Amino acid sequence: MTLTASMFEGLTDTITANLGVLIPVGLTIMGIMVAVSLIPRIVYKFL
Repeated sequence: MTLTASMFEGLTDTITANLGVLIPVGLTIMGIMVAVSLIPRIVYKFL
């Protein structure tokens, strides 16, 4: 099976059309993951 650029046209068009939604959602999820890992460390430091 050979992958060609035409196979990815629909995918790239969809991603570029929805970047306005994908970036804030992705940043929010990443922020939650970072906060979940950092908050316990901060709490243990002060206890």
